[in-house]
Amino acid sequence: MKLSVVVPAYNEETTVGGVLRAHVDMGRRIAGEVEVIVCDDGSTDGTPGAIANAAADLPEVRILRNAPNAGIPATMKRLYSEARGEWVFFTPADGQVPVTALETMWNAREGQALIVGGRVPRKDPLTRLLIAELYSAGLRFIFRLPVRDIDSVKLYHGDDLRSLTITSRSNFFEAEMLITLVRRHRPVREVTIEHRPRVAGVPKGVTLASAALAIGELVRFMLSDFLRGRR
Repeated sequence: MKLSVVVPAYNEETTVGGVLRAHVDMGRRIAGEVEVIVCDDGSTDGTPGAIANAAADLPEVRILRNAPNAGIPATMKRLYSEARGEWVFFTPADGQVPVTALETMWNAREGQALIVGGRVPRKDPLTRLLIAELYSAGLRFIFRLPVRDIDSVKLYHGDDLRSLTITSRSNFFEAEMLITLVRRHRPVREVTIEHRPRVAGVPKGVTLASAALAIGELVRFMLSDFLRGRR
């Protein structure tokens, strides 16, 4: 399998079908063969039906479901573990990242372990933008990362992705993956992609509980670094 596209979906009934169809079409064109794995994370709206309708005409779509809702870290780990492709692309089901991002990142993949899509400009609410920038700036400074948009869409080389053993249970897990690859001196590149405003559904923002868990795991990760003499 040349390309796997993984899509987490939670209460995205309006957009998920279009996201799946667009990525199957793009995957067929740029890679020749593609699988699109979507995980319905215990949605309470019409998302399961929208996924089923899209998959009915698309043999490339494989459906997973969490019951009950497991959250984005657990869902993404499940999706990554299911992906069989030589390259693995992650995109959300909300439609804010157009399918052209996959083509842009695919064309930049040569010699890379990871390509990150830098959303410029990012079309999210101001509060969310400020939190994301503070988080990313802090991680870039602490861990000397070559990437600005740390939690954006990503295209992983499958072998590099499957070599990772990630312990974080919070939203810090994507950063842990990036940090690990950078420390292994694996090539990581960021390219600019388009970002669109949300047209439907509700942003799945960071809750106090999830933020506290992520901060706790970041502190534990830094303490482990200190004890190992990394910093």
